[in-house]
Amino acid sequence: MKNLSFFKKLKRYLVVFSDAFICIIAFLLFFHIEGGDLPYGYPYINIIMAAVLSSLVLIAGFFLFNAYSLVWRYLNMRNMFFISIIAFISLCVNCLMDIFLLKLPLDSGFCGFFICGATLAILLSRIAYCYLFENKHTYTSGKAAKRLLIIGGGDAAVFALKELRQNNKENYVAVGILDDDMSKQNRFVWDVRVLGNTNMIEKFTKEYSIDTILFAIVNISEERKKQLLARCTAVCRDVIILESIFDKLFSKERLEIKKITMQDLLGRKSVLLHTEYYGKYLTDKVVLVTGGGGSIGSELCVQIKACRPKMLIILDIYENNVYDLQQSFKDSNDFSDIRVEIASVRDKQKLDMLFSKYRPQIIFHAAAHKHVPLMETNPEEAVKNNVCGTLNVLTLCEKYSVERFILISTDKAVNPTSVMGATKRICEKMMIAFSYGSNTVYSAVRFGNVLGSNGSVVPIFERQLQNGGPLTVTHPEVTRYFMTVQEAVCLVIAAGSMADGGEIFVLNMGKPVKINDLAENIIRLSGKVPYVDVDIKYIGLRPGEKLYEELLIDTQKLKGTGHKKIFKEHFIPENKTSLLECVDKLIYAANGNESDKVRDLIKEIVPEYNRSNGR
Repeated sequence: MKNLSFFKKLKRYLVVFSDAFICIIAFLLFFHIEGGDLPYGYPYINIIMAAVLSSLVLIAGFFLFNAYSLVWRYLNMRNMFFISIIAFISLCVNCLMDIFLLKLPLDSGFCGFFICGATLAILLSRIAYCYLFENKHTYTSGKAAKRLLIIGGGDAAVFALKELRQNNKENYVAVGILDDDMSKQNRFVWDVRVLGNTNMIEKFTKEYSIDTILFAIVNISEERKKQLLARCTAVCRDVIILESIFDKLFSKERLEIKKITMQDLLGRKSVLLHTEYYGKYLTDKVVLVTGGGGSIGSELCVQIKACRPKMLIILDIYENNVYDLQQSFKDSNDFSDIRVEIASVRDKQKLDMLFSKYRPQIIFHAAAHKHVPLMETNPEEAVKNNVCGTLNVLTLCEKYSVERFILISTDKAVNPTSVMGATKRICEKMMIAFSYGSNTVYSAVRFGNVLGSNGSVVPIFERQLQNGGPLTVTHPEVTRYFMTVQEAVCLVIAAGSMADGGEIFVLNMGKPVKINDLAENIIRLSGKVPYVDVDIKYIGLRPGEKLYEELLIDTQKLKGTGHKKIFKEHFIPENKTSLLECVDKLIYAANGNESDKVRDLIKEIVPEYNRSNGR
């Protein structure tokens, strides 16, 4: 570290010496160009001393205005202008001192040439350094060059080209730019020609044998971005994207280059809320997460932990996932106020013991069976876990005066065509029934499919892809709403802060995505061509599945919240007594493993449940 500091100081001293040398040479050179006539007997040593003085005045000006703190290789036009102004003013002051204080025989012609010439020479020294530094890092030896096509010819493209010149580890060679601005056609952005518009992506990718496409349009609608990225991935196996990110610390935009991901092809921006703001109600509270080892549950635990609860209790029946989560907290030295409990939400006696032991104040109920086809053939198990488990937790919330209860629900609960969706709708109904007249604030959060969650379509596609395909899609027209696990958990935590009791919160998830398009994009992201390298096979809708999912029951009752992407729906109060009587009958039938009776009783509780809708 000491050696590094020494070299940095040495580098600055070399810059100072370079400026002094340029200034002295310029002074003497222009003095002789202007004639160099001195009065008889006037010592020439005075002119040399004046040249040295001019360099000292210049360096003093640079130090006074902190010009030597600038990093040369990152100089921009504003920096150059700043340097030229300081140099110009410093040299003007020097000439005035020479003429009026030191009485040197210098005329105005010399002063003009010297001031302008020396300022220009100093600027050129900076420019030369920048050029040499960029060329030094343009290519990496030992790597084959990759032909790069840039989509977009604006500021983002300039940023990308500058980054490639200064740090080009992958040996990219920019062969052209495509931009829809007609005024840029056949012109150059830096030294790269704008070949045409974005309608020519396929043409130029093939014509120039492009290895990599860089998507460098930052200000663009998500729908247009999705379309262009789909076309890029269709013709090129390596697509990278220049993305705008918000720097919270300095409140200004930055840019970064990253690999294109599946999320980029979903056609909307992620809705990530400020957990620190919405999660204040979790601070110094005892928080229980059921199903804490699952995809949603584990992310819930991570984000809740960031809100500094008094204690976090992670409950799950499946010990492997909980163990991994526990280890991740231990590895981060963030484990002191976490308790892990292996238990089933079906076991009311064990739950009662845990509630009595920990006295949880806030509960996130994520434990549930969620696989639609499996629950169609095992409806009694869906009832035992989803309905009975939720009823157990709701009952204990009342017994132990829990402050808040947040139920994790699903879009499949809306006009359900599956047993799983219908059981989650029953859970919503019970939540609403318990909310009226209670001191506990009950709410539910409903969202669509979570990218990458256990059993979701993306991991299945990835596994099929690893096996060489084909990728299986139920129907060419089937669509689903998608969100990231981070989005889902942000919504859940925000709902807990917004809830007054009895609401179901819904996220505006944009447009639904065709599963067939998702399959094609995953194939392209792997560097393969759909239907050529990897096939897609249609297997038909499975029992209980819909072509299209719905997020809302009655859009007329939809209301806004404190966040433009989150809405809530209030429902007519459920008759708690009659509802729980029906639920008890349902649970009794489920415990008796009477599958047909279970389906009939589900229909009684959820009249909108209709299996035929899924076909």
